[in-house]
Amino acid sequence: MTEALLMGLRTREGVDLDRIAGIGNHRVQSPVNHRAVRTLAAEGLVTLTGSRLAATEPGMPALNAILAALAAD
Repeated sequence: MTEALLMGLRTREGVDLDRIAGIGNHRVQSPVNHRAVRTLAAEGLVTLTGSRLAATEPGMPALNAILAALAAD
C-alpha cells in the first residue's frame, strides 16, 4: 500500500485512495492521514478529487515531505 502511494503520487494522475486501501491482506479505512491531506491541499501541494489524490506541480519538489505527512498519524 505504501509503495502504491509512493509511486502513484509521482504521476500526474495520482492515486485512487479507495483502490489502494484494499491492497494487501487487510483493508484499511484510509491509507493516508486526512488532516494532512486537508492541510497540504490548502497549501496548494496536493489535490483531492473524490478519492483521487494527486500532487500538484508545486508539490512535486516536496514529494518526500508530502509522503511523510500523509503517513503520519
